[in-house]
Amino acid sequence: MVSSINVMDSLSKLGIIPERTTTDNNTAANGTAGGLPPGFVDTFIATAGLNASPLAQLLLFVHRQLGVHLGIDPSLVLTILGVLWGAQYFASQAWAYVNRLIEDYLMSSITISQDDSIYYHLMEWLSKQPKLTKNRYLTAQTVWKSAWEEDENTDEEGGSSQDGLFWTDVGLGSAESNRRYLNFSSQAARSTMLTTAARYDKSPRFVPAMGSTRFWHNRNYFRLTRRKDTFVSGGWHAMKDEEEMKIYCYGRSVAPIKQLLREAKLVYYHDTHQKTTIYRPRQKESRREYQSLWQQVTRRPVRPMDTVVLDLQEKHDVLADINEYLHPSTPRWYAARGIPLRRGYLFHGPPGTGKTSFSFALAGVFGIDIYVISLQDASVTEEDLAALFVKLPRRCIVLLEDIDTAGLRRDDDDDESEAADEAKKDTVTKSEEVAAKGPQPVQEVKVNGDTPAETVDKGDKKEGKKKSKKKRKQKKHKKDTDSDSSSDSDSESSSSSDSSDDEHDKRKRKKKQAAKRKKKRKDAKLLPPDSISLSGLLNAIDGVASHEGRVLILTTNKPESLDEALVRPGRVDRQVAFANATSEQAGELFHRMYERRRALHRPQPTSGSAGEKQNPGSAVERNVQNQLAYGDVDEKAVTPEELKDIAREFGSIVPSRAFSPAEIQGFLLKRKKNPRKALADAPSWVEATLRQKESKSKVTTVQ
Repeated sequence: MVSSINVMDSLSKLGIIPERTTTDNNTAANGTAGGLPPGFVDTFIATAGLNASPLAQLLLFVHRQLGVHLGIDPSLVLTILGVLWGAQYFASQAWAYVNRLIEDYLMSSITISQDDSIYYHLMEWLSKQPKLTKNRYLTAQTVWKSAWEEDENTDEEGGSSQDGLFWTDVGLGSAESNRRYLNFSSQAARSTMLTTAARYDKSPRFVPAMGSTRFWHNRNYFRLTRRKDTFVSGGWHAMKDEEEMKIYCYGRSVAPIKQLLREAKLVYYHDTHQKTTIYRPRQKESRREYQSLWQQVTRRPVRPMDTVVLDLQEKHDVLADINEYLHPSTPRWYAARGIPLRRGYLFHGPPGTGKTSFSFALAGVFGIDIYVISLQDASVTEEDLAALFVKLPRRCIVLLEDIDTAGLRRDDDDDESEAADEAKKDTVTKSEEVAAKGPQPVQEVKVNGDTPAETVDKGDKKEGKKKSKKKRKQKKHKKDTDSDSSSDSDSESSSSSDSSDDEHDKRKRKKKQAAKRKKKRKDAKLLPPDSISLSGLLNAIDGVASHEGRVLILTTNKPESLDEALVRPGRVDRQVAFANATSEQAGELFHRMYERRRALHRPQPTSGSAGEKQNPGSAVERNVQNQLAYGDVDEKAVTPEELKDIAREFGSIVPSRAFSPAEIQGFLLKRKKNPRKALADAPSWVEATLRQKESKSKVTTVQ
């Protein structure tokens, strides 16, 4: 065989027969050097019908190139790749098995769901750990903060909230054209370029990314795993993403993880110290997706109790009552006597007298949160209202504002029973009036001018006197009858006039009742069919399955319009009346407005255009810039003794019970930097506002 091949090669070199290039290429490409029979790959592709497949053509091309140019057996390459893939798969399975063994027998873990509030506490703590924020795999989150949180973060970093501000002017060409105005157009973008002290914390928050993150804390090694699952929630195949966080630590005890979570909660509550958190119901679409039906709306600093305009003794009584109710020993006392652990308050008074402000101040004193429910929310049904009350925490304030305008509807049975009670009341009233008048002559129907009783009397008299002087007695009887009929007609006219008055009053009452029922039906038509009824609200407040331990506060401007069932004892245990400010209270409000007035702020960069910073210059120049920025500012500081005198004089100018605290505060806020100007403008403001109230006008002439 070898000699025949050598002969063929010699003949091809002499040019007698053609060279065997194509055959050699195909032979090399088809793997004759590697053990595969010649043409095996081509035959396999043709037999399998893979000629039209681009992937098969690509594999064939690679197969031929490896065999022709590199001289490598393609089957050997495939074998090596298969071995590597198998080794990798085996290694991954082995690692997963070993890891599972370590997790089951050598580690402890705690799982946290995204719906739980501690999840957000932990994420806030993780974002503040320097070691974790330097990890290679992070997730950036934008956190929206309120004005209070931004100011506090800036102060904690060692700067001032006034540092790094940008100013601009409007160029009106008037005498006040040099006044500067704040410009925030480029502050968010430039905040990353400012110093740490001047930064407003607009940068994103960085937390560990999805997957596993390992870190050391308090000489313990932790592994944090974040995983997000998507599943069908509700109807119409709605998809929902739910995240789960798992924290592992080595050892048979979860004490290190508990300590870490405790530290995270301490950090969170340290940030929320001296703040009141306000919650509202979640949107209707997301109530079924979360374990908590409430969502945090805002967090604001607590309101000092002395800023609420109310009688001092009334404040102490309410504070003492709530303090006794929230005491840990109170539930046992209530349970021993079979009394439901509930407490309700009704704050009533004119608008702007401080009903809602007092509620916030109470929450700040006792360190509890406020849960606000709007009964006019169309998405809150009676079932949702009952569920919201059930999901309340142990101690909190439930605030129902303007309960008189909530549009509570009565059921039809209530309307029918009310109409029956009114009809019964009218019947009893009429019987009492008849009994008071005494016996009245019966008004009978006359037949041929005479009543039936008179006709019978006449017949009896005629039959008794037929035997003696019939004609004479008939004449005499006729005269007597005429006199009796005249007296009877007088009595009948008087009784008919009385009965007509009764009928008129009855018709008048019926018209009023009909108009009242018509108005109720009209109001009921304006309400949505699924609006909350009075019975639904009462069941949520003090029903069999209602929540206990909360403080219920109802506010209203018209307490007379409330239903008696709503304000009965047991549902409303104490009523607090708010009124307009007295002269003394107006003076106290003035003093509080200016006694805590801060001194002139630190130097601020000013510019003629937005985003351009300049040096503030000397102290005199800084004072001028502050005046240009804030308007009217007292050049001469007011001493505490002088402020007391000004406040006392202001209180003497304001009439007692003429203005609400909100009106007085609104007047002072427009002059918050200048108490002397506020005192000078007070007489004209009082006169103009009183004149506006007398004319019942909504247009303010002096502000």
